[in-house]
Amino acid sequence: MIKVNLLSPGKKEVSPGAPSAAFVEEEKEPKINMGAVLGAVLLTVGIIGYLYLSQSSELNRKQSFLSERKARKAELDKVLKTVEQLEATKLRLDKKVKIIQELKNKQQAAVRMMDEVSKALPDNVWLTRLTFKGGLLNLEGQASTNDLVADFISNMKASNYFYDEKFNGSTRRMVAGAEIFSFKLTIRFSENLVNKKVM
Repeated sequence: MIKVNLLSPGKKEVSPGAPSAAFVEEEKEPKINMGAVLGAVLLTVGIIGYLYLSQSSELNRKQSFLSERKARKAELDKVLKTVEQLEATKLRLDKKVKIIQELKNKQQAAVRMMDEVSKALPDNVWLTRLTFKGGLLNLEGQASTNDLVADFISNMKASNYFYDEKFNGSTRRMVAGAEIFSFKLTIRFSENLVNKKVM
């Protein structure tokens, strides 16, 4: 027959036949496993050290990334400033080119206008004053006869560049024993051909 000791360690078995008595548990001094404690401390320190180094490395990486981005932003700001300066310069140059083109167009218009006036002038008719502004031409001149003044006005009206003429009359005066007729004429000029209705 096998006997199994069901008593907990530290309790003494009472021999049979002995008077029943309360079991007295022997007191043990608690033993601290220093190796386990030291291992736990070292493990904790190791984990903390690892986390610290990991976070420090991540922080350094992010700071380096931020520094690179700041440097890149500074470069892009310089490029942007240069682009803005170039755009401002381009606008100024565009304005100058536009002004030059307008002057060139006006010059061409003035050349065309002077050419047409010159073609319309008969012999013995000369101009003493000519102003041109906003497409309006003011002419003052002299002629040896009144018929020549009429011929000049007819020639101007016949041109396809002049329209809306206004004759302000002529005056006769004697100069060095000869008759001179002074006249004034206002007429509009268009650098494009004017469609005139045939009467």
